[in-house]
Formats: sequence, structure tokens, C-alpha cells
Amino acid sequence: MTSSSGSLLTILRGASLFVVGKLVYNVLEFLFNILLTRTVGASLYGIYAYAATVLTAALTLTNGGTDKSVLKYLPQYENEPRRQRFMLGLAFVTSLFGGIVATAALILFAPTISTYTLDSEIFIDTLRIFALILLFDTIAKIINSTFRALEVVEYEILIDRFIKPALRLAAIGFALYLSLSFIAVMASLLVASVITLLIAIWLFLTQLNIRPNFGGSAANSDNIKAYYNYSLPLVAKDGASILRSRVDILMVGFFLSSTAVGVYNVAILIAGLLVLPLSAFNQLFPPIASRLYSNGRQSDLNEVFSTVTRWTFLISLFLGLGAIVYRSQILALFGDEFVAGSTVLVLFVIGQLVNNAVGPSAYVLMMTEHQYIVLLNQWVFGITNVALNYLLILELGLIGAAVATVGTLAALNMTRLVEVWYLERLFPYNFAFLKPVIAGLVAFALMYAVEITLSSWYGMILGGLVGGVAYLGVLVALGFEASDREILDQVVS
Repeated sequence: MTSSSGSLLTILRGASLFVVGKLVYNVLEFLFNILLTRTVGASLYGIYAYAATVLTAALTLTNGGTDKSVLKYLPQYENEPRRQRFMLGLAFVTSLFGGIVATAALILFAPTISTYTLDSEIFIDTLRIFALILLFDTIAKIINSTFRALEVVEYEILIDRFIKPALRLAAIGFALYLSLSFIAVMASLLVASVITLLIAIWLFLTQLNIRPNFGGSAANSDNIKAYYNYSLPLVAKDGASILRSRVDILMVGFFLSSTAVGVYNVAILIAGLLVLPLSAFNQLFPPIASRLYSNGRQSDLNEVFSTVTRWTFLISLFLGLGAIVYRSQILALFGDEFVAGSTVLVLFVIGQLVNNAVGPSAYVLMMTEHQYIVLLNQWVFGITNVALNYLLILELGLIGAAVATVGTLAALNMTRLVEVWYLERLFPYNFAFLKPVIAGLVAFALMYAVEITLSSWYGMILGGLVGGVAYLGVLVALGFEASDREILDQVVS
């Protein structure tokens, strides 16, 4: 077995665990959102979605780049335990400080945020509850990142993909069963976050030997400078990523209504399922890429990068084509008023397919110490996204927001590919990428033919089966790559 195959097997192990967890997570989150949309309607659901977006945006900043820093430094200093523990200590202190500051700010400025967006007393109370959730989720996030960095990703998956969504669903289901007020339903989510954090801390203390350290010989200015020289640009990068990936929802709430936010968020939720393959492989790709780069194994890194990109595109393509063909039936699950977002859903599916087609290029740049390039990318395209959303929402409403966000995402991904090639001479594509494209065209034609013939739930099920069999059949007929066969043999054995 080649060295790159060993790395791919490790990535595949993390991806397999993640997929299992993500499938469970998606089922629980779908039930959560369907229960909420069908119980409270699009308007109140829009208030929840808007507050959740603010929470996600704040959570991106509160960790202070620590989630990426531990992925780099814990593997890099695995033979220097004192330095490794000190870097982890810096990560915990930075995250805790950021969480406290952000929580206080959201509680204090909730009325001001409401005035300029949804202008609702219910939204103010909801946002303050979510501010408290932010503090607990910030601490849980750094613990989960530690599990990933040490390649025991099963604990992160257990916490983030099983326990947390299950507790959220149980909490909100119990609150709705008791016919509690909307605010009480939102408060039940705070209880779920507290319990999730307690379980994460228990697993950290019982399953890991490493502990954060704040003193000793490793506590010197060089290590502190190195840590923040890497993490602070990522904080700024994450801030810009909000402009690129979350500002559309925030601006929809600013210019339109809570109902529009609800419809728009459901379309994003469904298209977000296509992130599953890329997220799965990204579980263990960053620490492995960091190790390969640090050891000067450039050719192995390129092979791993290429294979992971092809696998990501191959898996997501069929799912994306199915979502486009059967968009109306899928949206109707959440309620008839959400079918209005069908065009928005198509646009976001296309955007996610482009995102998956470039693979983990962003992580390649970060793990090869081009964090300032990543920072520049996010700010340039983040500002571009804000400007385009402002112009197109006023002209086209929800569709304008989707066009602006998807267009910016596609341009960002193309830029990353060029940068990876120019800076590190890494390029993921070869003729093997034509095979899923051919299989996808055949599957799409068959699914579309079934849909126009039998436009119903039965048609979606039948079309999905026919398209899936055709997709796999064409791939098998065209043949697997040598690296795929080698990995498959190792997995089977």
C-alpha cells in the first residue's frame, strides 16, 4: 500500500464515521425543521432562522480561529507534548474570551439589531436566548476540534451529529407537546446546548490524555506569536466568510420579511445537504494535509487532494441532480408556502455542486501556510457578495439574493483552484472526472423523463431508483481508478 493510500484510508475512515453521523444528524434536523415549520408557520420560523443565523455568524468569530489552529498545531507538534499542550491552552482561553464578549454584546444590542431587521419583540427575546446558547456552543466547538485534530473524530461525531440534534429535537418536541409559547420553545434549545456541553467535557476528560497548559517552558513569546500569527488571520477570514455565506439571510431579513427569511432558509437547508461529502472528507483531510506538507511529501499531497476532490464530486453530483428535478416535492414537505423557494433551491444546488467540484482547496491553502491568501479571498469575495446582494435583492427579491451568493461562491472557488496551482503546483483534475459527468447526464435524463411522466411522490421515488441504478451502472461500466480499487481492497480486507 502506498503512503498516499494510507492517508486516504485514514481520511476515508473519518469520512465514513462522519457520513453515518451526518445522515443521523440530517434526519434529526429535518424532523426538527419540519416540526417547527408545520407548527409555527413561515413567519415565526423565519424569526427562529434569523436568530440562528446570527448565532452561527457569531460562533464563527468567537472561536478566534481556534478550530483551525488546533487542526494544524496538535498534529504538527505531536512529538513535542509541552508545546502541543500550550497551543491547546491558548485555543481554550481565546475561545472562552471570545464567547463571553460576543454573548454580552448580543444580549445588550438585541433591541438595536431587531430595530434594523425584523423589528419584533419576539425576535429580541429569541436573540437573547440564542446569545446564551452561543457561549456554551463556543466551548463545545473547541472540544470537538480537539477530537478532530487528534484523529479521534468519532467523539466529535457522537457529540455534534448524534447527541446535540437528538437533544434539540427532544427539547422542542416536548415544549410543543406542552403547547408552550414560542419563546419557551426557543428556551428549550438552551437546555439542550447546556447538556451537550456537559457531555463533551466528560468525554474530553475521560477519553483524552492531553490537557491544556498555560505555563511551563512552552509558554514563551515565540509560541504565542506563532499561534496568533496563524489564528488571527483566520479570525478575519471567518469574519469575511460571514459576508460571503451568511449575509444573504441577514439582508433578506433587513429588506424583506420574516416569512421570506423562512422560505429562503429552508431552500438553503436542503441545498446544504450537498455539503455532506465534502464535509465528510474534510474531517481528517486538514491534519493529514498538514503532516504531508510538513514532511515535504508534495506528490502524496497532490494525489490525496485529487482523489478526495473526485470522490466529493462523484457523490454530490447525483444528489444535486435529484434535488433539481424533484425540488417542488421536497419543499412541500415543509408546507405549501415553502414551495415558492423552488428557484432559490435550484440556484443553491448549482452553487454547492461547484463548491464540491473544487474539493478541499481552502484547507489546502490553510494547511500549506497561506492563511493570508485565504484571508484576502474571503474579504474580497465577502464584500463583493454584500454589494451584489444589496443590488439584486432590491431588484429580484429572494432570487436576487440567491444569484448574488451563488455567483460569489463560484468565483471564490475558481480563484482558490488557481491559487493552489500557482502557489503549490497542486492540481486535482484528470480525465477520471469525466466519468461522473457522463453518468450524471444519463441519470438526469432518466429522472427528468420519469418526473414529467409521473409528477408525484411515487414519481420521485421511482425516478430516484432508476436514476441511481443508471448512475452507478455507468460508473461501473466506465471502470474505477487504480487508487479506488486499492482503497476498496484495503477496506474490504
